[in-house]
Amino acid sequence: SQTPSRLLVRTRNWEYRDKLYWEQFGITKDILRIFDVKPITHVWINEQRFSCNSISYRYRFDCGYKIYRPLEKDFKWSSNVDSYCVQGYRQLPENGRTLFLTSSLKDIMCLAVLGYPSIALQSEMLMPREETISEAKARFKEVIVLYDNDFDNPRNPGQTMAARICDKYELDNLVIPSYYRSKDISDLVRDHGLEEAKHVIEREENRSKKQPKEST
Repeated sequence: SQTPSRLLVRTRNWEYRDKLYWEQFGITKDILRIFDVKPITHVWINEQRFSCNSISYRYRFDCGYKIYRPLEKDFKWSSNVDSYCVQGYRQLPENGRTLFLTSSLKDIMCLAVLGYPSIALQSEMLMPREETISEAKARFKEVIVLYDNDFDNPRNPGQTMAARICDKYELDNLVIPSYYRSKDISDLVRDHGLEEAKHVIEREENRSKKQPKEST
């Protein structure tokens, strides 16, 4: 199998521009600290050095690093983690009522602000492993999928994949209603605020519970 790239970073202090970026999603410096997110000035990928010309962050997981450059169009992401590295896993409580399977660490951090534990795979297009879901079901009373609602894309890949995962593992799917025009929970917080985001989750969670399950 492929050897992962060597990724090294130079971190910097938090600045006002970082606060402005994360604050729009309701994400505080404490949450960023809990999830081991740090601002950086440089990245070395296999000894080659790149300067970060706009705000850039390194996410650290047990299995490696991911670099996020939110304002860049090209090379927004780079990482040396494998596809089965579960984001947010280390920060989970031992057990609880609801666990969300969501799309990104940014969404995980938004959900943490709203009081919900969650995890994310490295890509929305991956099918979670059996052991990931069975462990989630053992530790939490309910596991709910909260994937992107790509409302402006006729194929809606986020919801297509959410349906496949829910079907395979018999999970509930929580969809952010299209009329909000916010594809994920972090956009919902940015566009409509934390209170509204919490209402949407509670309301849609109740709605998905009331839907009759097909008997097998």
